[in-house]
Amino acid sequence: MSYGQHSIAINQGIKNGDAGNLNNNQAVRNYAYNQYKDRGLNTPQANARMDRKDAGHIVAKNCGGQNKASNYMWEDRHDNRAHGDAKIKLSEQRKGGRR
Repeated sequence: MSYGQHSIAINQGIKNGDAGNLNNNQAVRNYAYNQYKDRGLNTPQANARMDRKDAGHIVAKNCGGQNKASNYMWEDRHDNRAHGDAKIKLSEQRKGGRR
């Protein structure tokens, strides 16, 4: 998995508590969209990024993970689907700016 500067910044904001209370995937998506816009992307650019990204759970919900900021990670949609129920590896969390 590869992470660009925007995704890393979004994940660091989630980790540091800058994103506030994230109690569902849409809240993460809203935060990410606002971050793209705040970082200078125009609406079509921000929408293109959003189309390729997901609010993934570090620990899958059906494996005990919860809908809260400490369990969310902004990641590539394909990668999110690929790891399925597996916990996101610490090495990937580090690459993404989440740890």
